[in-house]
Amino acid sequence: MPFDTALSGIRAASTELSVTGNNIANASTTGFKGSRVEFGDVYAISVLGAGTTIAGSGVQIQDIAQNFSQGNVTFTENELDMAINGTGFFILNRDGETLYTRAGSFGLDADGYVVNNVGARLQGSIADENGNLGGIPTDIRIQRTDLDPRQTTLVSSRLNLDATQDVLQRTGMGFDNSTGVVVGAAESGLTSATTSTLSGGNFTVTPATPLAIDFSTTDITFDLEVQNASTGNDVVSVTLNTANGVPATIDSKRDLEVMVASINEQLLSNVPSVSAVARLIDNGGGSYSIDFTALQSGEASVITFTPTSGNEALLALDAGNLSVVTGEPAVSNGYLSDALSITDPNGTTTTFVSEAGASAAETAAELNAIEGITASAETTVNMDISLLIGSPGSMDITINGVTMTVANETDLGTEINSRTATTLPGISATIDETTGNLIINSASGEDIRISIAGGGDGDSVTIYGTDSSSPEVLEIETGGGLTIPSAEDASTNSVVVGGVITMIVDENYAVANAPSSDGGLGGAGIFPLINDAPGSGFFTEQTINAFDPTDQSTYNSATSMTIYDSFGVSHVMTQYFVKEGYDPSMPVSTTNAPNQWTMYVQIDGRDIGNPVPPSVEPTRQSFTLRFNEDGSLDDGNTPIMQITNWVPMDDNGNPNGSLSADNNGTLPIPNPPTSSNFVIDLDGTTQFGSAFSVRDIDQNGYTTGQLSGLTVDDEGVIFARFTNGESLVLAQVELADFSNENGLQPMGNTMWAETFDSGEPVYNAPGIGALGTIQAGALEESNVDLSEQLVALIIAQRNFQASAKTIETADQVTQTVINLR
Repeated sequence: MPFDTALSGIRAASTELSVTGNNIANASTTGFKGSRVEFGDVYAISVLGAGTTIAGSGVQIQDIAQNFSQGNVTFTENELDMAINGTGFFILNRDGETLYTRAGSFGLDADGYVVNNVGARLQGSIADENGNLGGIPTDIRIQRTDLDPRQTTLVSSRLNLDATQDVLQRTGMGFDNSTGVVVGAAESGLTSATTSTLSGGNFTVTPATPLAIDFSTTDITFDLEVQNASTGNDVVSVTLNTANGVPATIDSKRDLEVMVASINEQLLSNVPSVSAVARLIDNGGGSYSIDFTALQSGEASVITFTPTSGNEALLALDAGNLSVVTGEPAVSNGYLSDALSITDPNGTTTTFVSEAGASAAETAAELNAIEGITASAETTVNMDISLLIGSPGSMDITINGVTMTVANETDLGTEINSRTATTLPGISATIDETTGNLIINSASGEDIRISIAGGGDGDSVTIYGTDSSSPEVLEIETGGGLTIPSAEDASTNSVVVGGVITMIVDENYAVANAPSSDGGLGGAGIFPLINDAPGSGFFTEQTINAFDPTDQSTYNSATSMTIYDSFGVSHVMTQYFVKEGYDPSMPVSTTNAPNQWTMYVQIDGRDIGNPVPPSVEPTRQSFTLRFNEDGSLDDGNTPIMQITNWVPMDDNGNPNGSLSADNNGTLPIPNPPTSSNFVIDLDGTTQFGSAFSVRDIDQNGYTTGQLSGLTVDDEGVIFARFTNGESLVLAQVELADFSNENGLQPMGNTMWAETFDSGEPVYNAPGIGALGTIQAGALEESNVDLSEQLVALIIAQRNFQASAKTIETADQVTQTVINLR
């Protein structure tokens, strides 16, 4: 019947309208795949087959086929949005049911799982703690908790050390002068120098009793002779009369001053003159005296007065009235002038002469100006002030001009240290725990001058210089004599201690004693008897310009990086590189080899090398680096570099309580670590003739971090970014592939389920085999072509109308048949 045929056409057209409408409705659905209706004709078939003249019975729907072609990719601002470029499906888990989708609009649920819009969880491989991926796909979960800190266990550096750099360290000879006879000894003597003086007696001059002489008619004449070490022996004859400016009558102090001025003019204007002057002394009440004083203080000058006129008694300068005081020098460090001969590698000899009494600091400074010589100085004083027996129980102690009132060594030490940066520069003090004495040190080698005053009678201080020198004692004496017979009266005396000089002589330089300008002998002056002959034992081998992390001139290159302890606290590790010398004339050894460098390591500016028993203090950590002739690192002769004595410290220099060192240095370092040990890897480091450079530097530790973002690469690997700068692998999205995509069962929400027709899924990472790659921050649009679907809609509509017309026509024919009579 045509009715059945028409009805099948209406049903087919209606289905096509439904499919097309669904396609149009989902034109904006992410990941949607359009469908099409596939039709087949219907024929009635008998047992013996269909005849060739049989009319068709209508149409039937053979399949609603899905179109899995790639949709357009649009970019979003959500890093978890993902689009598949190519073949494959995202794998989802919805309440235990495995589904598949091309819609990659993902986000995080309350528990941190990556889910789509209907809560189905995205499946993938979860990374282990080392970032390794693999295993059966499971729910991908992003933990929002803080990233725990990780201790540094491996430091990797790839550097280039400049092969053209000079060797900075050299070997020379060193000695100090502490074996000198007076070096560092405590010297006692006058606090202030005195002057040689020849004093006359008293005479009277007043207006009522003028001097009984008329200088207009009578002369007073005499000779004055001065003998001293500085100017030699000179004599001047003096004539006092009006012709030389002396008043005729002397009856006042003013007249006497004019007369003394005439004496001095003659003493100083004659050629040769004498190194002395006359001084008028006013004794009060019209009583006067005349002194002759040497111009040079602190010198034992001899002044001789010889009368030639016979009337010198008028001025009380006769033999019975004259008295002599011999000048004495103030106490000094006792160092005589001394000389050294310094011969350079070219054979040129320079003579250095030290000044008598010069401080060790001054002499060291002059030595430093000589090529090939490096000198430093230091002064040490040991003082005992425990003997305070008189009232008031304290005394004034003056050190280098600074007076301090103290009762004991502790008080004095505190006072000195409070002035180290001001009035007592470079001078510091400590208490000797064994003796209780005060140890005073001048880091620059200045003389230390000590005097005391203001204490009670019998109070004293005992002062030691070098250990081998005798002590000197200063005592307060207010009457009754000194309590300690060997002491010096503190009212006029003080003690001076000089410094010790340390001198280093550069390679190929020679030093020996030389006669000094004033006849001093080597060994009696500031320098001991020097003998630089081999085996003499006087010189010791010294390293010149030895590595010092605070002195950039002692290392060729350096680089720093941040490492972390088990608390995640950051520390700065610095690697210093020092080129080592090579002497081809000597056998190759661990200390003498070509292409050899030493790498020193410090953390936070502190040494971290294993201690040398019985000491527990860290030593300087160093490793030897050897390079091949082509500049590559000689791995066979470069040891494994493991740090095994690092104790992480806080800002105050105290252990901070994190994992500490394991001196056994067991390798490999366990994970998680059980100590602060870590390994330095220099694989790839070179020694080429170009500037020092850091090509790559890395370490595997980090501090605590908070999750700051996610990144997904084209292989579907999800990286978590943390505030500490770390990016950790969390998981990898897995994709599924089917042998027959059209066999998948649509489940709604752009998801499909596996069927027998689709075949079993093949899981793999994106980009593997025929699977596509992942485009993060993007979504795949619906692959529906709206213009095509609108045309299909019109065609389906016409088909529907035509089938309906068939029914209408069949109805009219039927009515015609019924109406036949």
